[in-house]
Amino acid sequence: MFRLAEATPIATGHVREVYQHPDDADLLIKVIATGSIEERWNKAPWYRRMARSGPYKDFVREFREYVTGIYVGGYATSPIARVVGLEMTDIGLGQIVEKVRAPDGRLAPTLHDWVKAEGFTAKTQAELDEFYARLLSHNTIAADLHAWNVVYGEDSRGGPRLVMIDGFGEKNIIPHCSMNRAHNASRTRKKYERMLRRTKAEAPTAP
Repeated sequence: MFRLAEATPIATGHVREVYQHPDDADLLIKVIATGSIEERWNKAPWYRRMARSGPYKDFVREFREYVTGIYVGGYATSPIARVVGLEMTDIGLGQIVEKVRAPDGRLAPTLHDWVKAEGFTAKTQAELDEFYARLLSHNTIAADLHAWNVVYGEDSRGGPRLVMIDGFGEKNIIPHCSMNRAHNASRTRKKYERMLRRTKAEAPTAP
């Protein structure tokens, strides 16, 4: 069991806390925050608590999508950050993932932060086009495609490139995205175009 209760998360979100893996500098451990379990699971309506995996249903969903994407489009070009496995910690079940890094070794910046720092350039557009092509070729279900769920960096499969680190997998009760590839591609296009518009709109203007 990994002991994280006394550790400081290196990143936090609305639902999860991210910790450095204590034994491997290339890995991270994502843990569902206690407050999130209370608010999003224990207090949720009964129909949202039907999943057999309980508050860890997102781990199951994401692992399924990761495996499916590799099967469909291959390992090396997957647009999803590598999911390594699951391990128990002293603050709950942890999802082990590979760290996507910036050139200096720190966590890769989100698409939002990357554009805020460097502006929206021809390189940004080219990287987004390539990322979108990989989403389609792997038939990825990008449930929450936003600029803060995508990072720009490198890992053991190469880079730098854009990689989705969160928000992937089928969330719908009726899995219509899983059932029809053309339908999923259409939804992905709309989400990508929305993200693209927002990213451009939030980019700093040239002096």
